[in-house]
Amino acid sequence: MGSSTTQAPSSSEKTGPVPTPVDQKSANHKVKAVELPFNVLILGETANGKSTLIRQLGVYTGNKNPDVQIGHGNLSCTKEVGRYPLSTQLCSFYLEDTYSGQPLKKTSYLELVDFTDEDAIVVANKPDEHGKVFKFELIDTPGLDDSDGNDMEIMAEIISKVSELSHLNAVIYVRSMNKPFGTSFIRFYEYIQRCMPMISNGLIVVHTAYTVDRVERALSEKIDLAKQRRESFQKATKGKMSLAHFFMDNDPDNTNPFAVSESLNGCYKLLKLLSTQLRLDTSNLKLLKAPNMVNVDAHMLLALQRLQSRLQKRLDDGIAAADKSKSAILRTRREITRLQAQQGECRERLDELDRDTEVVLGTKTVAEDYGMKELLWEGMLWLDNRDVSFDSDCSITKVQKSTGSGCKWLDEDVRGTTWRATLKSGIFRSMEGSATFYTTMQRKHHGEIETMKARFSHGKETIAFHEASLQGLGPLDDKDAETEMLAEHLDRCTGTIERIKKDTFEAALWPLLRQFYVSHRKPSNSDIADFVEVYDPKTSELLVGP
Repeated sequence: MGSSTTQAPSSSEKTGPVPTPVDQKSANHKVKAVELPFNVLILGETANGKSTLIRQLGVYTGNKNPDVQIGHGNLSCTKEVGRYPLSTQLCSFYLEDTYSGQPLKKTSYLELVDFTDEDAIVVANKPDEHGKVFKFELIDTPGLDDSDGNDMEIMAEIISKVSELSHLNAVIYVRSMNKPFGTSFIRFYEYIQRCMPMISNGLIVVHTAYTVDRVERALSEKIDLAKQRRESFQKATKGKMSLAHFFMDNDPDNTNPFAVSESLNGCYKLLKLLSTQLRLDTSNLKLLKAPNMVNVDAHMLLALQRLQSRLQKRLDDGIAAADKSKSAILRTRREITRLQAQQGECRERLDELDRDTEVVLGTKTVAEDYGMKELLWEGMLWLDNRDVSFDSDCSITKVQKSTGSGCKWLDEDVRGTTWRATLKSGIFRSMEGSATFYTTMQRKHHGEIETMKARFSHGKETIAFHEASLQGLGPLDDKDAETEMLAEHLDRCTGTIERIKKDTFEAALWPLLRQFYVSHRKPSNSDIADFVEVYDPKTSELLVGP
């Protein structure tokens, strides 16, 4: 789709009375789907509607009975990460009067809620983008805050699976309108920030159970339910997060045509945004250690620190036993080895940051639906455009935009860290539009990259200086060589300790470390050696050696 403005056709031409955007037998089968699917990770606590949302998205594509299991109560029905492919055109829906055969116009919300299939039918508009077919891969996950599971272990399993994907386009967090935002969401978001920094600012919050009956009750009290929900989110998160919010009924009453059309249009708006999200690299995902993991690490570190002490004592004794000139050589070589280890860490960090891969800076959404228009029709002024802006702490490289039917992004202006545009809509239309902002890892971490490069250059010069100081000195004898080998062992052990001490680890290591972290018994010496072997086989050999 690219980074240009996405405009859906405003034509009200209908494809038929059945609310199905894809007709497999139509001429649209000639439209070639995009080569790679949009991979979408769906997260949320148990009993908030993740699987139901996936099922309804399946209904949107024309599958009336998607094979998605739905849980009940506080036990998650989804026990493992599951993948659900969708292939669909994108189109919005409207209600058609069964008597006149014409689209319903300016009917009050109260009347629409009470309509039956005798009063109106749901009809699909003409597909967007000339019937282009989009492929999505929805990744369902076990529910968090599950009475039958461990959240940190569940997240570790999820992110480990995500790290195996070729790419990830978006992450959805599902939250029922029946559940307030609180500490559990803050804890979840902080975890995502640490483990998936390239996409955490682009998290999409989908509020489920946003039923027409619920909206009707709010309208009767002059309440903008969506605005109220966003404000409660900002209050719960102390205004620290500006994320995209979508409101939809994920399980509509199929006997109510208005409920069905609102739900399908909610699916349309969500998929429309997802279809603009860029592919993000998943090769550097990290896992944040839970308290129980830190406790397991403590046993491993204790064994390694004992080994470290033994090696340090033997090394000190070896250096002390050497003559003065040989002792100086050994200390200089020790310093070179230490500096080389620092260079390795610096290079590893640079390889992680100095890359031209995309990072999400944030998303801006404008959503003023039928419910808001009800309030406006009662005397408030309706404006047909909204000025939207986004400011970042680093330069914006790409902007991916989507719009609802009849809406257009106009007067777009991107200048460094600032973006401005106007979303325009026809009068009495719902106003829908989203813009997601991207930069690159290089630009996002420019300051740190320059610091690391300077440090690397200085380290290189220092190593060269020490190596030059060793030129012309005599060779070490066998005993001194043994002492130097002890120094290498000590450095290797110290490096392994520093890796295990970190509060995150590579997601790719989870399948190998899982058995140790989920065990509820004290690790044996064999367990410790096997654990350390995951990080460094040679250090593991030192643990079990003489």
